[in-house]
Amino acid sequence: MKKASLLICCIISINTLIAQQKNNVIDSLFSLKKCELSTDNTEFSAVLTNDNTVYYTNAKTNLTTDNKNDSDLDIYQAVLNSDNSISDIKSLEEINTKWHDGPVAITSDGNTMYFASESFNVKKGFEKEKTPIKIYKKGRVYLFKATKINGKWTNVTALPFNNISYSTRNPSISADGNTLYFSSDMPGGHGGEDIWKVTINSDSFGTPINLGTPINTIANESFPFISNKNVLYYSSDNENGFGGMDVYKLDLNVKNATIVNIGAPINSDKDDFAFTLNEAKKTGFISSNRDGSDDVYLIHSICNLITSITVTDITTGALINNAKLEILKNSELQQSINTTQEPILSNLKCETEYNLTASKEGYENETYKIEASTEGGELAINIALTPIKPIITETQVILQPIYFEFNESDITPQGAKELDKLVTVMNENPEIIILVKSHTDSRGTDEYNKTLSNLRAQATVDYVVSKGISEDRIFGKGFGESELKINCTECTEEENSQNRRSEFIIKR
Repeated sequence: MKKASLLICCIISINTLIAQQKNNVIDSLFSLKKCELSTDNTEFSAVLTNDNTVYYTNAKTNLTTDNKNDSDLDIYQAVLNSDNSISDIKSLEEINTKWHDGPVAITSDGNTMYFASESFNVKKGFEKEKTPIKIYKKGRVYLFKATKINGKWTNVTALPFNNISYSTRNPSISADGNTLYFSSDMPGGHGGEDIWKVTINSDSFGTPINLGTPINTIANESFPFISNKNVLYYSSDNENGFGGMDVYKLDLNVKNATIVNIGAPINSDKDDFAFTLNEAKKTGFISSNRDGSDDVYLIHSICNLITSITVTDITTGALINNAKLEILKNSELQQSINTTQEPILSNLKCETEYNLTASKEGYENETYKIEASTEGGELAINIALTPIKPIITETQVILQPIYFEFNESDITPQGAKELDKLVTVMNENPEIIILVKSHTDSRGTDEYNKTLSNLRAQATVDYVVSKGISEDRIFGKGFGESELKINCTECTEEENSQNRRSEFIIKR
């Protein structure tokens, strides 16, 4: 979609949702099929009103970069029938001019239209430039307003913030009619084209405001659409998407919400733009050149609940790596994921109850129930795991297993966390003295295993002392393979692991 000055687009870095969807982890948010409005020519920017009228922009040819001025854009209207067929297609003669006209935005009551046309439609709406060869007229894209009276669009007026120095285009109006979103290359932006908004009070307009980062970037952001639920959709030509222009969304109701690439099938490796959605009807349109010309595709929203799941330590709030997260539906496992430092995005079906289970060695298991959702949307979930406290008996302090790397004696991060629990116990019980008994598995010679276990016992003692425990309260001894927990001949790795252990004996 590289053509007339009305048709520019646009942004944001790829996020986890894209990668997961490309790997078939995330289901589609929308179904898509080519609309009957589409021909071999150019059609784009369709919008569905509450009375099932479809307004869209049409050219009598397939516009390309080379012929972008050979055919003017016009605004058309049609009817979307209950079977998704199209009827009553006609040109909006009372609005169309000899210049490019469209796209449009319609207020919720269907009586006010905002649309793009060219500055030539305004007196003195152009400037003359002198060159050594000729004098020519240079126009801009402007935004206009029209009202419907007795079924006809009339009272066409140019919006007051139009300016011959830049273009304003691609309007979208909020559900209450008080905020107009549009794209423009006016000064004060972040890139070639940005998303802007302006307040409307009756017939007066405020000063346009740039939506700023992270929506606007050094790339181009265009074709904004504000839904009735105050979710902003827009297109961007950022290079990290699916390819070409992609459609993104941002929930303006949520503070610090994440910008989400809405994924396939809406986005493709071509230009995908002019997303619109009638949320009450769960029906909308997307424009794309994936089949060789700009065409209109009919979309239906699929009710999904996008969850962003984190697993944290309840005491520190830190994210837990390599915790096991299981998502179950009717006791049937749907996904099993190992956590990282990034939230886990999962797209769940509406009207379905799910149960989450998070587990990690050294922590108590935790579950979370997701109630069946009828509306879908986005849900942030944090599952906080509680560290398992040491068990203190008359004779020993029982910790979770402390692992060493094979043939190594260094304290691992996992081992350090467990030993920190021992430090806490010793600080709370200053009368106890600890003997660290270190054991190996049966691999290796007796002499080697005795030496290795002594090194591991001493490393354990050194760590605890480094945390402030007096060195006369803890001492260690290696027992090699002399006290196997599991006496096996051809031991499994699990059996070797159980033999390769440390014990913390209380001496009083």
